[in-house]
Amino acid sequence: MESNILIIVEGAKTEPAFFKRLSNLLNQKFEIYYLGTNIYTLYTRMKEIDFNGDLKAVLTEIHPEKRAVLSKKFAYTYLIFDCDAHHPKKIDTRNINEIVRDNFTKLAEMAEYFVDETDPSIGKLYINYPMMESYRDCDCFFDNQYAFATIKISDISDYKNIVSKRGLCNVRIDNYTKEQFLLLSLQNIYKLNKIIFNDWAKMSYDEYLQYSTAIELLLAERNIVNSNSEMAVINTSLFLIIDYYGNKNGFYDSLNV
Repeated sequence: MESNILIIVEGAKTEPAFFKRLSNLLNQKFEIYYLGTNIYTLYTRMKEIDFNGDLKAVLTEIHPEKRAVLSKKFAYTYLIFDCDAHHPKKIDTRNINEIVRDNFTKLAEMAEYFVDETDPSIGKLYINYPMMESYRDCDCFFDNQYAFATIKISDISDYKNIVSKRGLCNVRIDNYTKEQFLLLSLQNIYKLNKIIFNDWAKMSYDEYLQYSTAIELLLAERNIVNSNSEMAVINTSLFLIIDYYGNKNGFYDSLNV
């Protein structure tokens, strides 16, 4: 089966394993390209061309050896990246608040540009807060305590270690079932509603379409950071499932705990 879905991810391990398992369960073949660096490297390249160029051409410049993969035709293109609000960590002499403000400005430019998964030169961006590992920052596949999951900006660099103590980390990703992926997706829909409306519940499909965009969530997270120096934990890469199937045949409406 030829893949018509290109997924561009940050890392070489966590994200590919996640989407490989998901592709098997959904019976969809994903072509996975990993950048090997964070979203700000891609931002710099896009900024140099004033966000006016073919995404795959930019990626080919970064990794010429992946030209064969990137030259294929895809119906859908998705970008999955960490927020990485604390980047850069060691060489920057600014205080953390200045760094975060600057990074959110850059992320806003990315979120406003990468909005069309059906345009192969652009694609659709998903930003995980604070990073990909947020999908398992819970003790079960639908954990009501996830409503209150936050991370202090000062603790983001230790986030992977923090998450490693959660119950879901005892379940290997290659053992996840389709139903468990859907529960995690629903949990993050609930979390989106909590962030936007302070309500731990499933939002309507129309509300989901409006508030799940990268820019809407980014603005909400920026407000939380500005107010409390922390961000709400949420994994938006799970929204790829929701966006791909939408509410066709009542898919979204059928999601329940």
